[in-house]
Amino acid sequence: MSLIGIALSGLRASQTSLSTTGHNITNATTEGYSRQRTEQSTQQPNFTGSGFVGNGVTVDNIDRLVNRFINEELRIAGQNLSASESYLDQASQLDRLLAAENTSLTLSLERVFASLSSASEDPASVAGRQLSLSEAGGLADRFNLLYGEISQQNNFINNQTEALVAEINQYAANIAALNDAVALSFANNRAPNDLLDERDQAIRELSELVGILPVEQDDGTININLGTGQPLVVSSDVNVLRVEPSLDSGFQLDVALSDTGVVLNDVISGGQLGGLLSYQDDLVIPALNELGRLAIVMSDSFNQQQAQGIDSAGNFGVNIFTEVNTTNAMQNRVSYDVDNTGSAVFEIEITDSSLLSASDYTLRVDSGNYEIVRLADRAIIASGAIPLPATLSFPAEGFDINVASGAVANGDDFFIAPVRNGADEIQLVLNEPTQLAFASPLRAETATFNRGEMSITQPVLASDLQAATQNMLSGATPGVPFDLVYNEGASTWDVANLPAGYTVTPANIAFNPGVTNTIAFTLDDGAGNTIDIEMSVSGRPENGDEFSVSFNTNGVADNRNVLTMVELQTADLIRSSSAVAGPNQSLVDTYGQLVETVGVVTAQKQIEAAANQEIYDQAFVNREQISGVNLDEEASNLILYEQAYNASAQVISVARDLFNRILEI
Repeated sequence: MSLIGIALSGLRASQTSLSTTGHNITNATTEGYSRQRTEQSTQQPNFTGSGFVGNGVTVDNIDRLVNRFINEELRIAGQNLSASESYLDQASQLDRLLAAENTSLTLSLERVFASLSSASEDPASVAGRQLSLSEAGGLADRFNLLYGEISQQNNFINNQTEALVAEINQYAANIAALNDAVALSFANNRAPNDLLDERDQAIRELSELVGILPVEQDDGTININLGTGQPLVVSSDVNVLRVEPSLDSGFQLDVALSDTGVVLNDVISGGQLGGLLSYQDDLVIPALNELGRLAIVMSDSFNQQQAQGIDSAGNFGVNIFTEVNTTNAMQNRVSYDVDNTGSAVFEIEITDSSLLSASDYTLRVDSGNYEIVRLADRAIIASGAIPLPATLSFPAEGFDINVASGAVANGDDFFIAPVRNGADEIQLVLNEPTQLAFASPLRAETATFNRGEMSITQPVLASDLQAATQNMLSGATPGVPFDLVYNEGASTWDVANLPAGYTVTPANIAFNPGVTNTIAFTLDDGAGNTIDIEMSVSGRPENGDEFSVSFNTNGVADNRNVLTMVELQTADLIRSSSAVAGPNQSLVDTYGQLVETVGVVTAQKQIEAAANQEIYDQAFVNREQISGVNLDEEASNLILYEQAYNASAQVISVARDLFNRILEI
């Protein structure tokens, strides 16, 4: 090659290097840009009799300085950081909501019981009763507030899910288009550096939205899989995602493939979407269920105890809070798959609130059989052949499934949430303070003619009163009053003067003089209704001494039933888990456990987010060390390549002068 040719090759190489350096400098702050470098080599020399004469330089390639393993570390670190931050942001809000004094249930519960305790000191006081009623209303409002705030957060997550899925689809389409362009460039045996950077950056940004697994193909394209391998991008094709309401009445959304309808929630992890869905599953829905269970148990316990007493007018107590088994409440506890072909309408009836768990349930019908699963532990609690019986009873779960109408069909799916709406549905329904049933319905009095030394306590109900048994005490033909007369020879208290049609069992109650005796007996109306009664009798009565058991007329100053209400504060009313046979926790303890659970998870996520931030920062530094643009280095290269360019130009000038001299000869 001539001297001019050699010089021109140097000019071209220097010009390419200058362009590459300039490209690096101008993209120094471009996110995702990878530094490029010009690779040069000497051209094949020509052999002459004097040896090999060089032919200049050639540009072999413009390399993109990347390490795919470090790039993958950065992508994964960003994916994990995004997931932990989105989870933590929401969990911190819930933690503050449940623990803050002005929103916590603990203070409201304590105020209710404190007001009842104060009212018990003067049960006839209307002011004390009004305060108790006001605090009860405040407690119901607090339940409503917490439900509303958490539901609002849940709606935010659902809105974010829709927005993120739309964004994921956009990124997937962009990556598919870039795959197409990259494959075309590789087909021409050239690596499209800037396209590869753009695609890598798009993949990193996509992984911040949702956890993905990129898989590079032989043709240079990258397939994108979700979670455990569900394809999102295959070469230049995209599996579009869609969002649809889940079976649980739309509390949550399902992310599904548009073409097949396959739900992907269980395989989605990582990124903002994975973090939000995990938070929703881990804390939001359990918190709503636990608050709902607390509301149902609390209101049901107060309503039941209210029914055991009488108010200022001598009437049995009516509900303080909303009845837990209204028709609307029972029907709102079940939701139906939109694809159901059967006509069944269910009502979920609470039969024992103390045995309720915070779990949801599913009922599925397939191949002529039904199966009911408790979602908390995936335990099958019932199964059998269809048609369903009119009532499916679950005594251990605290509820029944009643078939109100219609029938199920194969393929039908139902979602059962016995407690989900409890905190939303609770309301104070008692408005008149004098209707608070602070008094016990029974009282006992010793006869004035008694000769022995004896003392008695007031009778207490050992069984819950219902409408029929209330009538046994205050109806048209009550079973009281009656007398208990001491038979000294037999050491028994014998029933006497019992109203017609009633019996007391035992009719002769054993007694041990000189010590305190707890005597228990059952009043029976002969129609299958009974009342269990207990009281204590002590001392040394004489033969013929007696005491009477009667309805507590004008018992406005009686505080026995309100004292029992106060005892609900520490009573074991709630079942801690489905593994426990019966109630073993108080209302306050259960709420405290919820607050503690949310607090512990939030603290763990704070640690996790901090750790992920450090991992991400280090991964970013590692990438920058390899792929980042060093402006000092590029400035040095700029001078070097400029000098090389000028030198090559000088070689051309010398070659031109030599050529002109030859022409002058």
